[in-house]
Amino acid sequence: MSTVSHNPPERRNSLFAGWRPRLRAGFARFVMTTLAGLILAAIVHIVTILAIPALAGRDAAHAYRELGTEGHAETIPAPGNARGVPALREADPNTVTAICSYDLSAGPMRVVARTGSLPLALTLHRQGGGVLYAITDRAAIRGTLEFLVMTEAQRDERIAADEDGETSRELRIVSDTVQGLVVARVPLRLPSDRADAEALATGVACGAAN
Repeated sequence: MSTVSHNPPERRNSLFAGWRPRLRAGFARFVMTTLAGLILAAIVHIVTILAIPALAGRDAAHAYRELGTEGHAETIPAPGNARGVPALREADPNTVTAICSYDLSAGPMRVVARTGSLPLALTLHRQGGGVLYAITDRAAIRGTLEFLVMTEAQRDERIAADEDGETSRELRIVSDTVQGLVVARVPLRLPSDRADAEALATGVACGAAN
């Protein structure tokens, strides 16, 4: 004789009733977790905005803005130098690096580099970080790399000053920041090439454009 058990209606109602508090509690935890995440994200966003001025003062354009102000690129001094210039991060010991800082508030800057027996590469870095332009000695004309760095407004003024119907052949690089760096890099083939590499890197001229 088989026996069939049936849950009484009261027990079924109690089971359903028990789910409601757990569902409400789970939903409340979800809401609280979401709110906590949003509040944390807002705090991080505010702290980041407040930290931007301090972080901006630590970028490469600020750290090396004293280099290359005499009209030619300068190699980065060794750590602990009297000028307080920081050492180059992740510097390649087999590459000589020299820097010209620029400030376009007084007008465009002309960069002239003579090529040699060692490879030469020039990169422009904006204030705040990021590469604007890169060129190597493969683009040299008769052994010379030459270009102008300027703001967009200065570029427009120079175009307006060009003679009618004459296309300027000078290479003009527009910087979206007034300050930045021109970085010259010369890799060494042999350790004995260091003196030649330093001469090539520091031979990069950077001064006011005519």
